[in-house]
Amino acid sequence: MKIGFIGAGKVGLCFGLYLQQNHFTVTGYFSRSFQSAQTASMKTGTKSFDNINELVSNSDGIFITTNDDQIETACRQLADAVVTLKNKFVAHMSGALSSSALEIARKKGAVTFSLHPLQAFADVDKSVADLKSCYFGIEGQEQSEILEDILNQTGNPFLKLLPEQKTRYHIVACVVSNYLVALIDYGLEIFGTIGIDTEMGLQALMPMIRGTVENIGQLGTEKALTGPIARGDTQTIQKQMRIFGAEETEQASVYGFLGRLTLDLAMKDRLTDDRKIAQLKQILSKF
Repeated sequence: MKIGFIGAGKVGLCFGLYLQQNHFTVTGYFSRSFQSAQTASMKTGTKSFDNINELVSNSDGIFITTNDDQIETACRQLADAVVTLKNKFVAHMSGALSSSALEIARKKGAVTFSLHPLQAFADVDKSVADLKSCYFGIEGQEQSEILEDILNQTGNPFLKLLPEQKTRYHIVACVVSNYLVALIDYGLEIFGTIGIDTEMGLQALMPMIRGTVENIGQLGTEKALTGPIARGDTQTIQKQMRIFGAEETEQASVYGFLGRLTLDLAMKDRLTDDRKIAQLKQILSKF
């Protein structure tokens, strides 16, 4: 199977390298910026195309790996450049959009899908290595065996989704990846108020962050939960909520909201004392 890419950013580059590692032929890259296409093609040892028609004629399938807001435009450009896409597949790699974004390619005869890797792409080498254990979300036409065959060859597990499920699926990905980064930054900001700088604070926190993630993987969220709310330590939570100054209302509000989420989780397994639960609800409801 010969596969081409429209879009030459990190996702397209990393997935292209990963496909090559798994014995697929990557024909090359087309991009709005020909320089980006050249960079990706040099790193993969493939061709940089300045003509979409040539990319399509040399490929059995096309992955669109542009930013989400450019996918429909790229697909329209692809469909307008050729007479037919019969016997080809076109897939995008957005977590947020369904394959309906590729409708114009489907009307030209292509089988259309969305294929989304459940991982972050910050560093190219690490991202390619991480893809080996990555789950993918797949959604599209009934002939999904094309994507399933690709993932079976790479050895990756996958989640089969309906078009209407994509938005909630992507919310989950944002919460556990993007929002986790923001949450850690929130903690580092509070460290800063007591004179611990970001670099030192992050070094100090990383063993606990890794340990927590490993506990979640081994035990699940309910049994991995620790800390004062899970113990029902009302005095500690009350003291923490009082420490925020008048100028820190936003930080206090975030802490209170997260505390209420944590209490809901603790009540599933760790915390069964009704009196302590009621006290914690009262404390945390003030923010």
